[in-house]
Amino acid sequence: MLALMYEALRRFAAAAVAMILLALVAGDLWLPSFQLWWDQHSLTCSAAASLLVLAVAGLIVDEVVARRRRRERSVSVAVQALIVYGQARRTWSAIMTIGVTGEESRGSQVEELRTLASMLLTAAPSLFDDRVARRFLEEVEVFSAAVFPVATRSQEQLSDEDRAHLESAMTRLQAAVEPLFVRIPYADRALLEGSP
Repeated sequence: MLALMYEALRRFAAAAVAMILLALVAGDLWLPSFQLWWDQHSLTCSAAASLLVLAVAGLIVDEVVARRRRRERSVSVAVQALIVYGQARRTWSAIMTIGVTGEESRGSQVEELRTLASMLLTAAPSLFDDRVARRFLEEVEVFSAAVFPVATRSQEQLSDEDRAHLESAMTRLQAAVEPLFVRIPYADRALLEGSP
C-alpha cells in the first residue's frame, strides 16, 4: 500500500513539475510582461531554472530506476511462479498415477503434495503483491484443495470424477501461469524447470 502511495506521489510530482515547466516556457514565449519580470529578476530566474532542471532530472532518473526495478521484480515473480507450477505438475503427475504404480508410491505422492505446500508458503508473499501472480496463486490454492483429498484418501484407483476434477484444475492452473511465463526472456525460458 505504501509503495502504491509513493508511486502515485512520484507521478504527481513529475506531472506538477512538467506543468510548471510548460507554463514558464509558454509565459516566456508569449507574455512580454512575464519576460520583462524575469529579465529584471535574473537571480530568481536562475534559481528557479536550476531547481526545475534538478527536479526534472531527479524525477526522470527516479522513474527510470523504478521502471527497471518493476521489470526485474516482475521477472523474479514469474520465475517463482514457474517453480511452484513445476512442483504442482509433479504433484499432479504423481497423483494421476494412483492405481497404476501401486501402493508403494503413496508415500511419494504425499511427499510431492507436502513439497508443493512448502513452496506455496515460501512463494506466497511475493506472488501476492503482483495482480497476475495473485491469480496464479489463487489457482494453485484451488489445485491444492482438489489434490489433497485425493492424495490422502486410501484408494486403489482414481475415479473418473476425481480424474476429471484434477484435469480441470490443472488446465486452469496452466492458463493462469501463461501470462507469467511470457514475462521471462525467451532465451531463459528453456532453463526453467516446469516450463509449460
